[in-house]
Amino acid sequence: MKREVSSPNGANIKSPPAPKAEMREFGGAIKYMIDEMATRWRNQVFGYLNKSTIEKFETTDSFADAQIGNFANIFLAQSERVRKKLLKQFDDKRIKAVSDKYTGKIDARNKKQFYSRIEKSIGISREELEATEGLTATINAYNLETSQWVKKMRDETLQQWTASTLRQMAEGKGLPEILSQFDDLVEKRKGHAEMVARTQIATFNSLTTKARASNLGIQKARWITSGDERVRRCHNVRNLKEFDLSEGLYASCDGKTLLPGVDYDCRCGYELIIPPMADS
Repeated sequence: MKREVSSPNGANIKSPPAPKAEMREFGGAIKYMIDEMATRWRNQVFGYLNKSTIEKFETTDSFADAQIGNFANIFLAQSERVRKKLLKQFDDKRIKAVSDKYTGKIDARNKKQFYSRIEKSIGISREELEATEGLTATINAYNLETSQWVKKMRDETLQQWTASTLRQMAEGKGLPEILSQFDDLVEKRKGHAEMVARTQIATFNSLTTKARASNLGIQKARWITSGDERVRRCHNVRNLKEFDLSEGLYASCDGKTLLPGVDYDCRCGYELIIPPMADS
């Protein structure tokens, strides 16, 4: 339910922070998916290609090029079979259920904190604000965006493993090198999963705050960094600057218009600026 709120003398309300516990848990869930996919890929793709077959890629005679093509076809056929199995094991429905589990927790926490922080300033109880919010469709869209990021990571991971192996086959690498590179890729994807989890949780939290503030007619905010040495330069440039919630804040040093918390691995937040009453 759209409102136009104000405070007797105006007020600045700090946005609810992104929860670190959910970031870690969500990152752990994505890493589990990657670990499970990697185990099956190793066993069912590389295990299918026995060592003696792979070692033939290391030959340097004129027979090698023709054999590499044959083995690559065998690899592609087997990797496609395994890919289909993994897409079934970690299908879109399962990924959405996991994403919804964590975004649901964050939404409930954000709602409680947001309205608890704002109720005294505007003279409307948290319970009434929550009951008349009417943002279900908006929050659901943000939920869907989060699950889409996890699906993208699943698909890109499988594509990366296939492309990397084919490239090493073409370069004549042996099984030990191929498996070592595969293990390195798995670890990098797990690290990327943690970054994606942090970014998506922070983004979801920031966007739900923005939706709730806009729903109350709050139009302005002030960028607030975490205030430590890890803050990137172009976010420090934005610190304490006022911006329109509907637009975000532009900085020429990176050429981006951003909302705090939605850039990759961003830990910034913002203060919501509640206008004073007209007759104050």
